[in-house]
Amino acid sequence: MELRSKIEAILFATEEPISIIELASILMSDQGEVKKELNHIIRDYKKSEHPMEILITGKKYRMGLKEPYREIAMPVAKKEIGNEEMEAMTLILNSNRVMRGKIREKFGDKSTEILRNLKRMGFVKADKYRNTEIYSLTNKFYKYFGVKKREIANRTNLEEEIEGEDQ
Repeated sequence: MELRSKIEAILFATEEPISIIELASILMSDQGEVKKELNHIIRDYKKSEHPMEILITGKKYRMGLKEPYREIAMPVAKKEIGNEEMEAMTLILNSNRVMRGKIREKFGDKSTEILRNLKRMGFVKADKYRNTEIYSLTNKFYKYFGVKKREIANRTNLEEEIEGEDQ
C-alpha cells in the first residue's frame, strides 16, 4: 500500500481532525514525507472533480465533502449535532452570553445533557458566575461554522441601533 492511500484512509475514517504528527505516528512514517504527500492530496482534490476535499482546522486535517455535494449527501449523513444543541448554540450566539437558567427555561430537564454535549464537542464554554454559570461560544464554534466574531458583533450592534430608533 502506498503512503497516499494510507493517509486518505485515515482521513476518511477519522471523525476528529488529525495532525501530521499523529498521521506520521500511526503510519510509522517520516513527518516530512507525510506532510509532502498530504499537500499533494490537497492539491489533487482541489483541481479535480472529486467530491471530497481535505478540510484544515488549525494544524489538523480531515476529509469532507465539497460544497455542492454536501446537500446531496445530507439525507443519508449522520448528524453530528442535534437540533436541540443547534438551538442552544443559536440562543447563546444571539445573546452573546447566556446564564444557565435561561437555557434551562427553554430546554427543561434536557438542558444539562445539551450543555454537556456542547462542552464535550468544544463549542461552548462555561464561566462561573455567583451560584450559576454563564455560557459562551468558543473559537472552535466560530471556526467550525465559518462565522466571524466581528460580523456577529456588527450585526448585534446594528440590531440594537435599529431597536433604539424604533422606540
